[in-house]
Amino acid sequence: MELLNISLLKGAFVTEYRVITALMLREIHTIYGNSRIGYLWVLIQSAFNIGVFWAIREIAGASSPHGMSIAMFLIAGFGIWNVVSSCISKSLTAVSANKVLLTFPQVTELDVIVARCLVLWFTQIVVSLVLVIVALGLGFDIYVTSWLDFYLCVFISLLLGLGIGLLLQSFAVFLPVIERVTPLILRVLFFASGLFYSISTFTQDIAEILLLNPIAQLIELFRSSLSYGYPSDGCSWAYVMEFTLITLSLGLVTERYVRSRRKE
Repeated sequence: MELLNISLLKGAFVTEYRVITALMLREIHTIYGNSRIGYLWVLIQSAFNIGVFWAIREIAGASSPHGMSIAMFLIAGFGIWNVVSSCISKSLTAVSANKVLLTFPQVTELDVIVARCLVLWFTQIVVSLVLVIVALGLGFDIYVTSWLDFYLCVFISLLLGLGIGLLLQSFAVFLPVIERVTPLILRVLFFASGLFYSISTFTQDIAEILLLNPIAQLIELFRSSLSYGYPSDGCSWAYVMEFTLITLSLGLVTERYVRSRRKE
């Protein structure tokens, strides 16, 4: 009996792996295959955003934040933000964009959302690596002060975006207005998450308000893992992990509930 259970569990795992892999390949073609430059557009877009805010800081005469090179400062901020925001926004349309695939019994709504988020995550990792290599080639330095914190930030960015995305797409089934409101909220968070400025430059009262945003804390912790002198005062790993775990757990529960309601 025990061997039979292990065999069934292994078979289920293999099937799930194949489903996710196949969905990821389809998502790559769907998201990037319709453009002639494909993945290159993601790199160009990221480089352009970084270049714009780099130019703004130069015009404003802003110095390198806490001794951290401006290139790594912006790459770290936009890297984390792009993962979280992309997972949130793309999760809202993942189910509607893959309705045909959901007719197959092996494919679930959760599968298509996870596959899309994984594609976005891997894409941003590759883009960030390319930008880092370019920055190093231009003479900018990078110092990883804590590999554990570095990998945790990269991994948590995926889980945080996935958790929030699952919650919002589940609520959107009952409140379709969420799909229209979410882009507006993300625009506000874009300016409130410290992508192109350090939270430590504000007074304590303002910093405490900004750090209620887990994305801002994650960005600051990520920068701290890439610079010896970058402060992460007020940031808490416990807060970020608890927020991520709660949203991911609630997202999985609500997704399962909504899935059963869709079939009624």
